[in-house]
Amino acid sequence: MKKMFKYLIGLGLAAIAGVAIAQTVSLPLATAVGKGDYVQVIKNGSPSAQSLYTATGGVAGIENYSYQIPLTGFTITVANGIDFLYLNPAGTLATGTLTMMANPGDGQRFCVSSTQTQTAITINANTNQTLSAIGLGATPITALVANTRYCWFYSTALSAWVRYV
Repeated sequence: MKKMFKYLIGLGLAAIAGVAIAQTVSLPLATAVGKGDYVQVIKNGSPSAQSLYTATGGVAGIENYSYQIPLTGFTITVANGIDFLYLNPAGTLATGTLTMMANPGDGQRFCVSSTQTQTAITINANTNQTLSAIGLGATPITALVANTRYCWFYSTALSAWVRYV
């Protein structure tokens, strides 16, 4: 008990004197993260009582993907947070409609690819969004070529999806 008291007094005096006391702390570390995992985001380095979280893809470059096997013409609205839509139909499909996610983040990327040719596809922006008419986005995509990736990023300033390579 006497040793503990001396230790506590020593800590108190060190704190008063402004002396840093080194202490080893073991933190629990994740050995791997996956697309279903979330991490806490501290906006502008200022913690608050309202915790914000993002999918690992938002910070670690892990693609949050949706794998789908359409059997006939399809209508897909991309879920929020999805970076890559991978279509794997049994064969060529004649028609399909793809609508971008409702709440993208500024700079969020989105790509789509199919293992088979999609002879006619309609790609729509979501409510209060547009598909950009600048750069690569000037020509609308009307078909998907098998095993070709088509990509966009979202610009909050433009409220638009801008196509890129």
